[in-house]
Amino acid sequence: MDFATESTLPLVDRYMLGKPLTEGRVGWLNSEQSTKLRELWQLLLKECDKEEYIDVKFSLEQQKAKAAEAGDKSEEIGSLSFEPLMAISTKEQEPKSGGWFGWGTCQQNATNTLPKSSSRASTPASTDAEKGKDDVESEETIRQRHETVQEHLNGKGDGSAVAPIDFVPLFEQPKLKRTFRAAFWQAATQIGDPDSWVLRFLRARQWDVEKALEMIRRTIIWRVGQAIDEIAFYGESQLHNLTMNTGLAYACMEDRLGNPVYVVRVRANVARNRNILAIKRFLCWQIETSQLLTAKSDGKVTMLFDFNGFSRENIDTKLVRTLITLLTNYYPETLGIIVLNVDSWVFSSLWMVISPFIDPEVRSKIVMARNAQELAPYIDPQVLVSELGGKKQFVYEYIPPACDENTRMADIDARRAAERKFVHSVAAYEQATRQWLDNVADSTSPSSSTSLGDSNRGDTKEALRQAAIDLDPFIRSRTLYHRFGFVNPDHSASF
Repeated sequence: MDFATESTLPLVDRYMLGKPLTEGRVGWLNSEQSTKLRELWQLLLKECDKEEYIDVKFSLEQQKAKAAEAGDKSEEIGSLSFEPLMAISTKEQEPKSGGWFGWGTCQQNATNTLPKSSSRASTPASTDAEKGKDDVESEETIRQRHETVQEHLNGKGDGSAVAPIDFVPLFEQPKLKRTFRAAFWQAATQIGDPDSWVLRFLRARQWDVEKALEMIRRTIIWRVGQAIDEIAFYGESQLHNLTMNTGLAYACMEDRLGNPVYVVRVRANVARNRNILAIKRFLCWQIETSQLLTAKSDGKVTMLFDFNGFSRENIDTKLVRTLITLLTNYYPETLGIIVLNVDSWVFSSLWMVISPFIDPEVRSKIVMARNAQELAPYIDPQVLVSELGGKKQFVYEYIPPACDENTRMADIDARRAAERKFVHSVAAYEQATRQWLDNVADSTSPSSSTSLGDSNRGDTKEALRQAAIDLDPFIRSRTLYHRFGFVNPDHSASF
């Protein structure tokens, strides 16, 4: 297969041929793409040189203050506006109530069961008896809707020091401000190679440098505004306890192209049992954490929506629109294929109505499967979890944070030493990148057009990657995937 043909090969077809994505990635750039990458780096370094501050709009402290002010009517606190998932051609066609892909009628069926850990996990809801004559929810239902992992552990008497008490931003930045440079480098080193991170935006904007730069700007402003570094710092301690316990979404295997697979148990989602802010924090944390698992896949993940046991009470437009918008607008080129594992007549009957309204780009990545045999082209049955008919004996059970797993985060001297190493590595990489840009501009050698720098830039890239790994335990709480044993010390993943 020639280069031109491979570059247009649909993602789904690559599974049939066993051909991972390479075009437009580090090691596979043509001369035009290399030129675009250099142009974008020139502009990005100018942005970093400005040292301008961006305001934090939704820190945890601010969210809690607003929530206390608003009482229980705080669904949208801490959320930025999200663009809709689907491109509706006319206003009259827009659905008035949503489904998992923006269509359907939400019926509030009540259920009273909550298995602690089960392949058929569901979330609790108030029965009519609990609500009483005045339709007032029980205190237990309200508590479960808002309770964080930290609060749950505190209630059991074993939650001391799960996460650091006070968030401290990197590089002694103010709590409610970050510079573009600090936020950029914290994001760009997530997957180990800043070139790979920057290339995501170029591919997402069809190699238009100005548009890619604007997308990165918007992403950095969003990351600062939503205090994404704080979400990683506190980790699971500030996530919704019920969502974590029911295993709404988790990674535990990889697909045939080496991408981590996130299983989304649709049956575990009952929107009335948590507010939208809780799910947005959960999704941001999951996507941030996914970067620890994607060293082999250049940041890409596969989403497997498991509709087994799905009913109308699981329909949730906000969740899916939020997820797709996050992946599209702020984590571009992260979403691989979307697998819909469906045995539910409820969803199947809706699909013919839903599909025409899904954005074509999203729809091109969607595949349907009814069983393990139909999942086999995408996920080897040997690694497919038994819950989905595979041979891997893995049953999701939430392992809460241990009270001593984040003690390193309180070691201020060690953190400062790791920060100094990271700052030095960033400066060295920036200098090597500037030198690379100057050398290519002065060179007449054809080979320089596709080069990503000399050995010095390669050395500084590796030093920066190691510095980011060494800094990580001081700025990110350990995760469920560390407890599962999926994250290796070098930030590679083993499922």
